[in-house]
Amino acid sequence: MFSTLPDVAVASRTSVSLDAGTPAGTVVFRAADLLVRGSGTVTARSSALSAGELAVFCRPVVTAPVMVRRDGTVLADAWLPEVARLGELERHLGDGVIEAIVDATLAKGRLRKRERRRIMSYPLVIRLMIAMTLMPDASYGEALARLAGLLADVPFALQWHVPTGKVITGWRLLIPADVMEGIFWQAAGPLISGDEPSAVLLAGMMVLAADGMLVNLADTPANRAMFGSTGTADDSAPFPQLRVVALTARAGRALLGGDPGQQQRRGADPAEAAGEAPP
Repeated sequence: MFSTLPDVAVASRTSVSLDAGTPAGTVVFRAADLLVRGSGTVTARSSALSAGELAVFCRPVVTAPVMVRRDGTVLADAWLPEVARLGELERHLGDGVIEAIVDATLAKGRLRKRERRRIMSYPLVIRLMIAMTLMPDASYGEALARLAGLLADVPFALQWHVPTGKVITGWRLLIPADVMEGIFWQAAGPLISGDEPSAVLLAGMMVLAADGMLVNLADTPANRAMFGSTGTADDSAPFPQLRVVALTARAGRALLGGDPGQQQRRGADPAEAAGEAPP
């Protein structure tokens, strides 16, 4: 996911760094200024470049405070779950929005506050769930590895690795469904500001289009009871399916809203559909 980013600093930030918002351009320094510290960490001295010198051209991965061990090893004094970002997907949503939604959910007592840093975090698993929509054939671990990207190679003070699918599943089940819905409504909306005219108007109103789609869900008894399936009269289709009706703007195709719900199944019990949707 990082390979498509024009600005790497947008994809990975840390709130404790004063330079967190500095745009990430190409960094150039003299190859002769490279210094090996400790167990393989490479740093660079600051000196002016002269024409004809051998130089190293690179792009930043993350901005973070420095921790220096006694042997000279330089580490990033940060935590990967705090600095991972969705890149272009998160540019429209806004940096810090996911953290703000998590903080509000914690304040309501709907999530248990974590007293120490773990291999996962609530914001990271939320970003993973969003990223998985672009990688339908990837496993949990593969999707998380792509989300972490080059950050996984950074020598952090607190080491990090891709957890097992069981660990990721446990964290995913902790996120209430309405948290993801709140993020959806934060992102949904027109791509133009309120004081700009729409590109497509009819009788002074924005022209919209409504369309629907089906999303395969995990084949569990609870999902089948809640959502049903399509294509078979006896509900024997391979997967239960969630129906989504979305409203989009004809100008720019911005998603303005969506309404997910269960299938209208023959012989379905109305009281059954009124229950709470499983994760």
